[in-house]
Amino acid sequence: MNAGRGVGLLGATMVALWFGAGSASANDDIAKGRALAERLCARCHMVAGRGERRAANETPGFAAVARRRNQTSGGIVAGRRSIPPMMPNHHLSQDEMYALAAFIMTLGEGAKR
Repeated sequence: MNAGRGVGLLGATMVALWFGAGSASANDDIAKGRALAERLCARCHMVAGRGERRAANETPGFAAVARRRNQTSGGIVAGRRSIPPMMPNHHLSQDEMYALAAFIMTLGEGAKR
């Protein structure tokens, strides 16, 4: 009977460690995304007061992108893969795109409609 409880405790501990590692990994992705954004994107997308674009030739702020209705990290990555003609192609890896998207999504937290 004690052996069964020990296995249950071990399983619970492994699950807790798994979820803890997942959030550490998510935090690492967000930090990597922030660094990419600051280095490659800030001049256009992280300007103070920059909101959603109102015309085709305007650049949206990242916070506005994150607050779009039903926005997801996958949606941001899909948009980045299409590389609009006015944007430079930074040749980001898939991991870099997802890290950038994870960071962008943090900018809209608490302000979703």
